[in-house]
Amino acid sequence: MPLVTITARIGAKGNQVAKLVAEELGVGLSGDDELKAIVTETGMTIPAEYNFDLQAPGFWERLRSRAPQLYLDAMEVAVYEIARRGDGVIIGHGSQLLLRDFDCAFHVRLLASVNARVANLISDQELNRNAALDLIAKYDKGQKEFFRYAFRADLDTASLYDLTLNINKMKSGTIANLIVGAVRSDDIQSCSLDALSSMKKLAQERKIHSELLENDIDISTLHIAVPELGKAQITGAAVSQEEMKRIAEIVRNVDGISDADVDLSVWIYAL
Repeated sequence: MPLVTITARIGAKGNQVAKLVAEELGVGLSGDDELKAIVTETGMTIPAEYNFDLQAPGFWERLRSRAPQLYLDAMEVAVYEIARRGDGVIIGHGSQLLLRDFDCAFHVRLLASVNARVANLISDQELNRNAALDLIAKYDKGQKEFFRYAFRADLDTASLYDLTLNINKMKSGTIANLIVGAVRSDDIQSCSLDALSSMKKLAQERKIHSELLENDIDISTLHIAVPELGKAQITGAAVSQEEMKRIAEIVRNVDGISDADVDLSVWIYAL
C-alpha cells in the first residue's frame, strides 16, 4: 500500500477526508500531533522550551517562528520516518514536495471555493462569516509564504500532485472513496525495500543536520550524507581543528549513527 499525502487549504475538508482515507485503507493518519510524537521517538534533539505536552496547541507554529531551521529539520525527519514505514496518510507539512521523488507516494490536493470554505468553517468551528474570511486569509498567506521559504517552491504547482479534486459539490465520504479507488488501482505500486531504505537515510541526514545546528555549528560549509544506514559522511571545511573534532563527536552521538567519516579541511584566514 502506498503512502498518501493530502494537501488542503483551511476549510477545504483536509482533516476529514484524510481521516476517512486512513480508516478505509487501514493505515495510520499523521497530522500535527502524530508528527511531533515521531520526532520525539527518533531521539532528535529539540530545545526544552519546545517539549510541550502532545496536546498543547501550536507546537509546530511556535517552533517554526522561534527556530525555523530546527522546525524544518524536525518536519523532514517526521515525514521521512513515516515514508520509511511504507504506508500511511500524511496531512500537509510539505510532504507532497519532500516525497515528490518517492515513487510509492500518492499526492492529493483538495481545492474549494472561498464560499465553500467559509461555509465549512461556519459549520465546523461556529464562526461568523467575517471571522471565517479573516481566518482563511491569514492561513492562506502563512501557508503560501512558508512553502516558498521552506522549499523555494509554489504550493499551487500542479505537478506536485497526482490527483486534484474540487470538493465544492462532493461530501467528504465521496472524496475519500475517489482517493481510495485511485490508490488501490493497479497503476499505484507498493514501496520497494530500496525506496524505504532511502527514506531512512534521508531521516538520518536531517537528524545530523539538526544536531549540528543545535550545537551552534555553521553547516553552510559542510556536506552531510548518509551513503549507508547508520554511516555518516561529513565533508567540507571547519574553522579550526577543535571544531573539526567537535563536529565528529556530535555526529557520532546522533541516534542511529554507528560510524562517521569526518573529512574536513580547516579554513586558513589571510591577515
